Amino acid sequence: MALEISIYNRQEKTSENGKTYIGYVVAYQPGQRGAIPAAADVPPFYVRDQRGGTQWIRLEAQTLAEAKVEAEKQQHVLRAVAKGVEVITVPDENRERLRAKAAAYLSEVEANKSLATWRAYNRSLELFMQSCKRLNIAEVKREDLLAFKTFLKREELGERTIYNTFLNVTIFLKWCGRNVGVKKNDWPAKPEREPEEYHADEIEKLLKAATKSERLLLNAFLNTGFRDGEISHLTYADIDHRHSMWIARPKNGHNLKTTESQRRVPVGEWLTKKVMEKKAADDRKDSDLIFPAPKGGVDEHLIRIVKRVADRAKVEGRVDDHKFRSTAITIWLRDGRTVPEVMAYVGHVNPATILRYAAKVNRAREENRRRVTKPFEVFNGIGD
Repeated sequence: MALEISIYNRQEKTSENGKTYIGYVVAYQPGQRGAIPAAADVPPFYVRDQRGGTQWIRLEAQTLAEAKVEAEKQQHVLRAVAKGVEVITVPDENRERLRAKAAAYLSEVEANKSLATWRAYNRSLELFMQSCKRLNIAEVKREDLLAFKTFLKREELGERTIYNTFLNVTIFLKWCGRNVGVKKNDWPAKPEREPEEYHADEIEKLLKAATKSERLLLNAFLNTGFRDGEISHLTYADIDHRHSMWIARPKNGHNLKTTESQRRVPVGEWLTKKVMEKKAADDRKDSDLIFPAPKGGVDEHLIRIVKRVADRAKVEGRVDDHKFRSTAITIWLRDGRTVPEVMAYVGHVNPATILRYAAKVNRAREENRRRVTKPFEVFNGIGD
Protein backbone atom coordinates (compact mmCIF):
# COMPACT_ATOMS: atom_id res chain seq x y z
CA MET A 1 0.00 0.00 0.00
CA ALA A 2 1.38 3.40 -0.99
CA LEU A 3 1.87 6.03 1.68
CA GLU A 4 -1.26 8.19 1.82
CA ILE A 5 -0.69 10.18 5.00
CA SER A 6 1.54 13.19 5.58
CA ILE A 7 4.68 13.22 7.68
CA TYR A 8 5.49 16.20 9.89
CA ASN A 9 8.50 17.50 11.77
CA ARG A 10 9.06 20.59 13.90
CA GLN A 11 10.33 23.68 12.13
CA GLU A 12 10.55 27.41 12.60
CA LYS A 13 7.25 29.23 11.96
CA THR A 14 6.13 32.84 12.22
CA SER A 15 2.89 33.84 13.96
CA GLU A 16 0.50 36.54 12.76
CA ASN A 17 2.11 39.05 15.13
CA GLY A 18 5.56 38.34 13.68
CA LYS A 19 6.92 36.14 16.50
CA THR A 20 9.00 33.11 15.58
CA TYR A 21 8.26 29.76 17.22
CA ILE A 22 8.80 26.03 16.61
CA GLY A 23 5.68 24.21 15.37
CA TYR A 24 4.56 21.17 13.38
CA VAL A 25 5.22 21.52 9.61
CA VAL A 26 4.53 19.09 6.76
CA ALA A 27 7.86 17.48 5.86
CA TYR A 28 6.34 15.15 3.26
CA GLN A 29 2.90 14.74 1.71
CA PRO A 30 1.64 12.06 -0.67
CA GLY A 31 2.55 12.76 -4.27
CA GLN A 32 5.31 15.20 -3.33
CA ARG A 33 8.05 15.48 -5.93
CA GLY A 34 11.33 17.33 -6.26
CA ALA A 35 14.23 18.02 -3.93
CA ILE A 36 13.67 17.73 -0.20
CA PRO A 37 14.41 20.96 1.71
CA ALA A 38 17.09 20.53 4.37
CA ALA A 39 14.64 21.53 7.13
CA ALA A 40 12.26 18.71 6.11
CA ASP A 41 14.89 16.02 6.72
CA VAL A 42 15.48 16.90 10.38
CA PRO A 43 14.10 14.50 13.05
CA PRO A 44 12.00 13.86 15.01
CA PHE A 45 9.15 12.99 12.63
CA TYR A 46 5.43 12.63 13.37
CA VAL A 47 2.16 11.45 11.82
CA ARG A 48 -1.28 12.60 12.90
CA ASP A 49 -3.81 10.43 14.69
CA GLN A 50 -7.19 12.17 15.00
CA ARG A 51 -9.12 9.51 16.85
CA GLY A 52 -9.35 11.69 19.95
CA GLY A 53 -8.74 15.17 18.62
CA THR A 54 -5.47 16.05 16.96
CA GLN A 55 -2.86 13.64 18.31
CA TRP A 56 0.75 13.27 17.23
CA ILE A 57 2.49 9.93 16.91
CA ARG A 58 6.25 10.31 17.16
CA LEU A 59 8.25 8.12 14.80
CA GLU A 60 11.62 6.63 15.69
CA ALA A 61 13.08 7.37 12.24
CA GLN A 62 16.17 9.56 11.97
CA THR A 63 15.77 10.45 8.28
CA LEU A 64 12.76 11.30 6.12
CA ALA A 65 13.37 8.17 4.03
CA GLU A 66 13.17 6.02 7.17
CA ALA A 67 10.11 8.01 8.31
CA LYS A 68 8.23 7.10 5.10
CA VAL A 69 8.73 3.38 5.76
CA GLU A 70 7.65 3.70 9.39
CA ALA A 71 4.69 5.96 8.50
CA GLU A 72 3.40 3.33 6.07
CA LYS A 73 3.31 0.82 8.92
CA GLN A 74 1.46 3.34 11.08
CA GLN A 75 -0.97 3.88 8.22
CA HIS A 76 -1.94 0.18 8.30
CA VAL A 77 -2.47 0.36 12.06
CA LEU A 78 -4.60 3.53 11.90
CA ARG A 79 -6.81 2.13 9.15
CA ALA A 80 -7.29 -1.14 10.99
CA VAL A 81 -8.28 0.71 14.17
CA ALA A 82 -10.68 2.92 12.18
CA LYS A 83 -12.42 -0.28 10.98
CA GLY A 84 -12.78 -1.51 14.55
CA VAL A 85 -10.04 -4.10 14.30
CA GLU A 86 -8.15 -4.65 17.54
CA VAL A 87 -4.46 -4.13 16.93
CA ILE A 88 -2.01 -5.74 19.31
CA THR A 89 1.39 -4.10 19.18
CA VAL A 90 4.47 -5.87 20.43
CA PRO A 91 6.65 -3.38 22.30
CA ASP A 92 10.26 -3.10 21.27
CA GLU A 93 11.99 -3.47 24.60
CA ASN A 94 15.22 -2.02 23.28
CA ARG A 95 13.50 1.32 22.66
CA GLU A 96 12.56 1.52 26.34
CA ARG A 97 16.13 1.06 27.50
CA LEU A 98 17.38 4.05 29.46
CA ARG A 99 20.35 4.52 27.15
CA ALA A 100 18.18 4.23 24.03
CA LYS A 101 15.79 6.87 25.37
CA ALA A 102 18.70 9.15 26.21
CA ALA A 103 20.09 8.76 22.69
CA ALA A 104 16.68 9.56 21.13
CA TYR A 105 16.28 12.61 23.37
CA LEU A 106 19.76 13.92 22.56
CA SER A 107 19.03 13.47 18.86
CA GLU A 108 15.95 15.67 19.23
CA VAL A 109 17.87 18.27 21.24
CA GLU A 110 20.61 18.32 18.62
CA ALA A 111 18.04 18.91 15.88
CA ASN A 112 16.09 21.65 17.64
CA LYS A 113 18.49 23.38 20.03
CA SER A 114 21.90 25.03 19.93
CA LEU A 115 25.16 23.07 20.08
CA ALA A 116 25.86 24.48 23.55
CA THR A 117 22.47 23.21 24.79
CA TRP A 118 23.11 19.77 23.32
CA ARG A 119 26.51 19.62 25.02
CA ALA A 120 24.95 20.53 28.38
CA TYR A 121 22.26 17.83 28.13
CA ASN A 122 24.76 15.29 26.80
CA ARG A 123 27.07 15.85 29.77
CA SER A 124 24.14 15.74 32.24
CA LEU A 125 22.88 12.42 30.87
CA GLU A 126 26.41 10.98 30.80
CA LEU A 127 26.68 11.69 34.53
CA PHE A 128 23.21 10.24 35.16
CA MET A 129 24.19 7.02 33.35
CA GLN A 130 27.23 6.73 35.60
CA SER A 131 25.04 7.13 38.68
CA CYS A 132 21.87 5.23 37.70
CA LYS A 133 22.14 1.48 37.08
CA ARG A 134 18.56 0.95 35.90
CA LEU A 135 18.19 -0.84 32.56
CA ASN A 136 14.79 0.50 31.47
CA ILE A 137 13.38 4.01 31.69
CA ALA A 138 10.25 2.67 33.43
CA GLU A 139 12.38 1.44 36.34
CA VAL A 140 13.78 4.88 37.23
CA LYS A 141 12.46 6.01 40.63
CA ARG A 142 12.71 8.96 42.98
CA GLU A 143 15.45 7.15 44.89
CA ASP A 144 17.62 7.20 41.75
CA LEU A 145 17.34 10.99 41.57
CA LEU A 146 18.27 11.31 45.24
CA ALA A 147 21.27 9.05 44.67
CA PHE A 148 22.16 11.14 41.61
CA LYS A 149 22.17 14.31 43.71
CA THR A 150 24.57 12.66 46.16
CA PHE A 151 26.70 11.42 43.24
CA LEU A 152 27.00 14.99 41.86
CA LYS A 153 28.11 16.30 45.26
CA ARG A 154 30.81 13.62 45.44
CA GLU A 155 32.02 14.71 42.01
CA GLU A 156 32.83 18.03 43.70
CA LEU A 157 30.94 20.06 41.12
CA GLY A 158 29.87 23.63 41.78
CA GLU A 159 26.46 24.25 43.32
CA ARG A 160 25.06 25.82 40.17
CA THR A 161 26.43 23.00 37.99
CA ILE A 162 24.80 20.45 40.30
CA TYR A 163 21.46 22.26 40.09
CA ASN A 164 21.57 22.64 36.31
CA THR A 165 22.61 18.99 35.80
CA PHE A 166 19.81 17.75 38.05
CA LEU A 167 17.34 20.01 36.21
CA ASN A 168 18.44 18.70 32.81
CA VAL A 169 17.84 15.11 33.89
CA THR A 170 14.35 15.88 35.23
CA ILE A 171 13.50 17.55 31.90
CA PHE A 172 14.68 14.40 30.11
CA LEU A 173 12.51 12.21 32.34
CA LYS A 174 9.50 14.44 31.68
CA TRP A 175 10.15 14.06 27.93
CA CYS A 176 10.07 10.28 28.50
CA GLY A 177 6.70 10.62 30.22
CA ARG A 178 8.16 9.66 33.59
CA ASN A 179 7.06 11.34 36.80
CA VAL A 180 9.21 9.84 39.52
CA GLY A 181 7.70 11.96 42.30
CA VAL A 182 10.64 14.26 43.05
CA LYS A 183 9.65 16.51 45.95
CA LYS A 184 10.50 20.14 46.56
CA ASN A 185 13.10 19.32 49.20
CA ASP A 186 14.74 16.73 46.93
CA TRP A 187 16.14 19.43 44.66
CA PRO A 188 19.72 20.65 45.05
CA ALA A 189 20.10 24.23 46.24
CA LYS A 190 19.84 26.79 43.46
CA PRO A 191 22.50 29.42 44.12
CA GLU A 192 21.69 32.88 42.83
CA ARG A 193 24.86 34.42 41.48
CA GLU A 194 25.23 38.10 42.25
CA PRO A 195 24.92 40.13 39.03
CA GLU A 196 28.48 40.93 38.04
CA GLU A 197 29.67 43.61 35.62
CA TYR A 198 32.86 44.90 34.08
CA HIS A 199 33.63 48.27 35.68
CA ALA A 200 34.40 51.28 33.50
CA ASP A 201 38.15 51.10 34.17
CA GLU A 202 38.19 47.37 33.23
CA ILE A 203 36.31 48.06 29.98
CA GLU A 204 38.82 50.80 29.16
CA LYS A 205 41.74 48.43 29.81
CA LEU A 206 40.18 45.71 27.65
CA LEU A 207 39.48 48.02 24.72
CA LYS A 208 42.96 49.56 24.83
CA ALA A 209 44.66 46.14 24.95
CA ALA A 210 42.58 44.74 22.06
CA THR A 211 43.48 44.75 18.39
CA LYS A 212 41.10 46.44 15.95
CA SER A 213 39.18 43.23 15.19
CA GLU A 214 39.14 42.18 18.87
CA ARG A 215 37.90 45.63 19.86
CA LEU A 216 34.99 45.33 17.42
CA LEU A 217 34.04 41.99 18.96
CA LEU A 218 34.21 43.32 22.54
CA ASN A 219 32.07 46.32 21.59
CA ALA A 220 29.58 44.00 19.88
CA PHE A 221 29.16 42.04 23.13
CA LEU A 222 29.02 45.17 25.28
CA ASN A 223 26.66 47.30 23.20
CA THR A 224 24.09 44.61 22.36
CA GLY A 225 23.92 42.36 25.41
CA PHE A 226 23.85 39.44 22.94
CA ARG A 227 24.67 35.93 24.12
CA ASP A 228 27.81 34.19 22.88
CA GLY A 229 25.93 32.06 20.33
CA GLU A 230 24.02 35.08 19.04
CA ILE A 231 27.27 36.92 18.34
CA SER A 232 29.05 33.92 16.82
CA HIS A 233 26.14 33.39 14.37
CA LEU A 234 25.64 37.09 13.62
CA THR A 235 25.71 37.94 9.90
CA TYR A 236 25.78 41.25 8.08
CA ALA A 237 22.15 40.61 7.12
CA ASP A 238 21.34 40.92 10.84
CA ILE A 239 22.49 44.56 10.88
CA ASP A 240 19.79 47.08 9.99
CA HIS A 241 22.32 49.79 9.19
CA ARG A 242 19.66 52.34 8.17
CA HIS A 243 18.16 52.36 11.67
CA SER A 244 21.25 51.07 13.51
CA MET A 245 19.40 48.06 14.90
CA TRP A 246 21.05 44.67 15.41
CA ILE A 247 18.82 41.59 15.11
CA ALA A 248 19.08 38.32 17.04
CA ARG A 249 17.25 35.53 15.24
CA PRO A 250 17.53 31.76 14.74
CA LYS A 251 19.73 30.33 12.01
CA ASN A 252 20.44 26.92 10.56
CA GLY A 253 22.32 25.14 13.32
CA HIS A 254 21.47 27.77 15.92
CA ASN A 255 18.16 28.11 17.74
CA LEU A 256 17.58 30.93 20.18
CA LYS A 257 17.03 30.20 23.86
CA THR A 258 13.34 31.24 23.76
CA THR A 259 10.96 32.70 21.18
CA GLU A 260 11.32 36.04 22.97
CA SER A 261 15.05 35.92 22.27
CA GLN A 262 14.36 37.00 18.70
CA ARG A 263 14.68 40.76 19.02
CA ARG A 264 15.99 44.03 17.61
CA VAL A 265 18.44 45.97 19.76
CA PRO A 266 19.31 49.64 19.15
CA VAL A 267 23.07 50.09 18.80
CA GLY A 268 25.15 53.25 18.49
CA GLU A 269 25.52 54.43 14.89
CA TRP A 270 29.29 54.62 15.37
CA LEU A 271 29.48 50.87 16.02
CA THR A 272 27.16 49.96 13.16
CA LYS A 273 29.33 52.11 10.88
CA LYS A 274 32.46 50.22 11.95
CA VAL A 275 30.78 46.89 11.16
CA MET A 276 29.70 48.07 7.71
CA GLU A 277 33.22 49.38 7.05
CA LYS A 278 34.54 45.90 7.95
CA LYS A 279 32.09 44.34 5.50
CA ALA A 280 33.30 46.61 2.69
CA ALA A 281 36.99 46.17 3.55
CA ASP A 282 36.70 42.38 3.66
CA ASP A 283 34.44 42.28 0.58
CA ARG A 284 31.76 40.28 2.41
CA LYS A 285 28.16 39.41 1.49
CA ASP A 286 25.07 39.94 3.66
CA SER A 287 24.99 36.21 4.43
CA ASP A 288 28.58 36.14 5.74
CA LEU A 289 29.41 35.85 9.44
CA ILE A 290 30.75 39.03 11.03
CA PHE A 291 32.99 37.18 13.51
CA PRO A 292 33.91 33.88 11.80
CA ALA A 293 36.45 31.38 13.06
CA PRO A 294 40.03 31.83 11.75
CA LYS A 295 39.52 29.02 9.23
CA GLY A 296 35.95 30.03 8.41
CA GLY A 297 32.61 28.89 9.80
CA VAL A 298 31.11 29.60 13.19
CA ASP A 299 33.61 30.38 15.95
CA GLU A 300 32.56 28.26 18.93
CA HIS A 301 35.37 29.69 21.08
CA LEU A 302 34.88 33.47 21.16
CA ILE A 303 35.57 33.32 24.87
CA ARG A 304 39.23 32.53 24.06
CA ILE A 305 39.52 35.92 22.37
CA VAL A 306 38.05 37.67 25.40
CA LYS A 307 40.37 35.85 27.80
CA ARG A 308 43.38 36.55 25.59
CA VAL A 309 42.62 40.27 25.64
CA ALA A 310 42.00 40.17 29.40
CA ASP A 311 45.43 38.60 29.94
CA ARG A 312 47.10 41.39 27.97
CA ALA A 313 45.03 44.02 29.80
CA LYS A 314 45.80 42.40 33.18
CA VAL A 315 42.08 42.35 34.05
CA GLU A 316 41.60 39.86 36.88
CA GLY A 317 38.59 38.12 38.39
CA ARG A 318 35.82 36.51 36.38
CA VAL A 319 36.31 37.12 32.66
CA ASP A 320 33.86 35.75 30.09
CA ASP A 321 31.47 36.73 27.30
CA HIS A 322 28.32 36.61 29.43
CA LYS A 323 29.71 39.22 31.78
CA PHE A 324 29.39 41.74 28.93
CA ARG A 325 25.66 40.90 28.82
CA SER A 326 25.40 41.59 32.56
CA THR A 327 27.31 44.82 32.04
CA ALA A 328 24.93 45.95 29.28
CA ILE A 329 21.91 45.24 31.49
CA THR A 330 23.45 47.20 34.37
CA ILE A 331 24.40 50.17 32.17
CA TRP A 332 20.92 50.36 30.63
CA LEU A 333 19.24 50.29 34.05
CA ARG A 334 21.68 52.80 35.53
CA ASP A 335 20.97 55.13 32.60
CA GLY A 336 17.24 55.03 33.32
CA ARG A 337 15.90 52.36 30.97
CA THR A 338 12.84 50.60 32.43
CA VAL A 339 12.72 46.91 33.33
CA PRO A 340 10.33 46.09 30.41
CA GLU A 341 12.65 47.94 28.01
CA VAL A 342 15.72 46.01 29.16
CA MET A 343 13.78 42.72 29.07
CA ALA A 344 13.01 43.43 25.41
CA TYR A 345 16.68 44.24 24.66
CA VAL A 346 17.99 41.00 26.16
CA GLY A 347 15.05 38.70 25.35
CA HIS A 348 14.06 37.80 28.91
CA VAL A 349 10.58 36.44 29.69
CA ASN A 350 10.70 36.51 33.48
CA PRO A 351 11.28 39.98 35.00
CA ALA A 352 12.78 38.44 38.16
CA THR A 353 16.28 38.34 36.67
CA ILE A 354 16.24 41.98 35.54
CA LEU A 355 14.74 43.05 38.87
CA ARG A 356 17.80 41.59 40.62
CA TYR A 357 19.99 43.85 38.50
CA ALA A 358 17.68 46.79 39.18
CA ALA A 359 17.91 46.20 42.94
CA LYS A 360 21.71 46.18 42.78
CA VAL A 361 21.73 49.40 40.73
CA ASN A 362 19.37 51.10 43.19
CA ARG A 363 21.47 50.06 46.19
CA ALA A 364 24.54 51.55 44.55
CA ARG A 365 22.97 54.94 43.79
CA GLU A 366 24.62 57.60 45.90
CA GLU A 367 21.34 59.25 46.89
CA ASN A 368 19.94 55.92 48.08
CA ARG A 369 23.11 55.15 50.01
CA ARG A 370 22.93 58.51 51.73
CA ARG A 371 19.26 58.00 52.60
CA VAL A 372 20.00 54.61 54.15
CA THR A 373 23.10 55.66 56.12
CA LYS A 374 21.96 59.11 57.29
CA PRO A 375 20.02 57.90 60.42
CA PHE A 376 23.21 56.31 61.74
CA GLU A 377 25.33 59.46 61.51
CA VAL A 378 24.22 60.49 65.03
CA PHE A 379 26.46 57.71 66.37
CA ASN A 380 29.53 58.97 64.55
CA GLY A 381 32.31 59.85 66.93
CA ILE A 382 30.74 58.54 70.12
CA GLY A 383 33.47 57.15 72.36
CA ASP A 384 36.35 58.26 70.10
